[in-house]
Amino acid sequence: MEQEGGLSPELLIQRALRKGELEELILREEIHWRQKVRVKWVKEGDCNSKFFHKVANGRRNRKFIKVLENERGLVLDNSESIKEEILRYFEKLYASPSGESWRVEGLEWSPIFGESASRLESPFTEEEIYKAIFQMDRDKAPGPDGFTIAVFQDCWDVIKADLVRVFDEFHRSGIINQSTNASFIVLLPKKSMAKKISDYRPISLITSLYKIIAKVLAGRLRGILHETIHSTQGAFKKGFSPRWRKWMRGCLSSVSFAVLVNGNAKGWVKASRGLRQGDPLSPFLFTLVADVLSRMLLRAEERNALEGFRVGRNRTRVSHLQFADDTIFFSSTREEDLLTLKNILPVFGHIYGLKVNLDKSNIYGMNIGQNHLHRLAELLDCKASGWPILYLGLPLGGNPKSGGFWDPVIERISSRLDGWQKAYLSFGGRITLIQSCLTHMPCYFLSLFKIPVSVAARIERMQRDFLWSGVGEGKRDHLVSWNVVCNPKSKGGLGFGRISLRNSALLGKWLWRYPREGSALWHQVILSIYGSHSNGWDANTVVRWSHRCPWKAIAQVYQDFFKFTRFMVRDGERIRFWEDLWWGDQPLGVRYPRLLRVVMDKNIPISSILSSTRPFSWNFNFRRNLSESEIEDLESLMRSLDHFHLSPSVPDMRSWSLSPTGLFTVKSFFLALSQCSGLPSVFPTKLVWNSQVPFKIKSFV
Repeated sequence: MEQEGGLSPELLIQRALRKGELEELILREEIHWRQKVRVKWVKEGDCNSKFFHKVANGRRNRKFIKVLENERGLVLDNSESIKEEILRYFEKLYASPSGESWRVEGLEWSPIFGESASRLESPFTEEEIYKAIFQMDRDKAPGPDGFTIAVFQDCWDVIKADLVRVFDEFHRSGIINQSTNASFIVLLPKKSMAKKISDYRPISLITSLYKIIAKVLAGRLRGILHETIHSTQGAFKKGFSPRWRKWMRGCLSSVSFAVLVNGNAKGWVKASRGLRQGDPLSPFLFTLVADVLSRMLLRAEERNALEGFRVGRNRTRVSHLQFADDTIFFSSTREEDLLTLKNILPVFGHIYGLKVNLDKSNIYGMNIGQNHLHRLAELLDCKASGWPILYLGLPLGGNPKSGGFWDPVIERISSRLDGWQKAYLSFGGRITLIQSCLTHMPCYFLSLFKIPVSVAARIERMQRDFLWSGVGEGKRDHLVSWNVVCNPKSKGGLGFGRISLRNSALLGKWLWRYPREGSALWHQVILSIYGSHSNGWDANTVVRWSHRCPWKAIAQVYQDFFKFTRFMVRDGERIRFWEDLWWGDQPLGVRYPRLLRVVMDKNIPISSILSSTRPFSWNFNFRRNLSESEIEDLESLMRSLDHFHLSPSVPDMRSWSLSPTGLFTVKSFFLALSQCSGLPSVFPTKLVWNSQVPFKIKSFV
């Protein structure tokens, strides 16, 4: 009809309205399936495809509980009996323990004073609430209220006044009503063929309103961590004000829950103790509890009842390390020390309702015989094991240069590839998965260990084969060189990047953190073992230790890292006048080599040469009288610094030249390492990647 004579104005309006309605329906269907599938790494490509439906149904099948073995060994296969068994389990778990409660006495706590205390208790602001809401994932599964965070984000302008009133009331009363603090407990299998409740991980689906309140409180708590964390773990020092304790009591005492089994809720039970996985406050509160164990161990050390080991030339003492509920204890082989540890753990467990899982506990020996190790294991009622060990997902004591060390990474990538249906993915979809998933899966290992060339090539081959794969299992032609594919988008590539360069960028993060975290235990250990760099900021980069030492791989990145650092002079106490880059685009020792040759101390700090008052009093301290040409250089140098001034009592800083904020980012370092040499690219980057065409078409171009 349109081709014959054109549509009338009324029909054009109707067509535009119907088209808008159709697009709205398509968007709603896409959102429905995205929430059901929850595959964060597929954001583009064929959004509402067969692949999405297959993944959604696969997730549902994995979470469906068909049978359950109870504590007596009976196998339950009836849906109602399974729900009742799970509900009884959690009723017992969250019930108050019988008997007299114990208290901790004799441990020292540092109160929170001044600005930190005021920041914790200050009235909640609209800006603070807004920030918390828009930091959260909008599509996380909803709690009993049925609202996702997307509702609060999309309707912020309408509901913000009401939210501020809710926070004002909570600030005054510290009370959260039971309906706001209700939650569903959902069981997610930890492994395939899960049979017992212990084979499932309980996740709490909490209401969105409580999640927002907890997020704001957690943000305040996080803001004072740098002042209160103990060096052996992420923990707070006690000393919170009555108002803050009242708020915490309000968050914990009003919890009620129902178990959600196969999509059906069962029972509403009030919890008398315990933390919920899924509550933004839980990680911080758990760490607060774990700090008590840390201080009990330190008290035992002070009384010489427990001895760890001493590291390096400074004899830095290490007795234990904690990260959430994962703890490593370091001890001598004296049975007295192990008995002390064995006595401390059940006392701590009785006070806080936590138990050591002996089935998951192991003892490892260094330079001791197996018979002795097994005897100590019997003393502690745990298992004796050998090296390497797996701690926080990383192997410790292995050889990063061997291919077998990286097998867990290869296996994880392979299993993920096997789980994807290539036949349901477009070329653009495969690119998205490589960029957002396959490329980042090895990053945890890459952030601490240097990857061997052969392993990096193997992973890139898996990515390459997946990119060019399609329907069927036959070998496919690779249409473009992998080097071109890995180039940045500004150079005509897809921006995958080489794994070896990503590895270097991730290792560079430790070089940035080292001078900024001088009080951290890891900094003290590195300093004690390797000593300090001549610049006074970094650790010694000359590492002669074995290939098993992670710091050796980190030190190898230093030369590339240092090129992008700049110093910001404040009091001039830590920055070297001649050797460091702090004025102009070259170190002064490079710009004035004749002067550098005759100075007494090449590492002298700025504050020792320049005074903080104007006009400057200069103290160069040359070894001899200067020649005419050297005097000319000196006059040029003094003129160039005529407008420079020091800021007494303000410490010097180091900045990252690749970031507008001056702070290091792995991405900026990676992009700098990835830049191709040669002439600037003439590839029309913005024209291609900003065009309104399907992603797979952009990728093909």
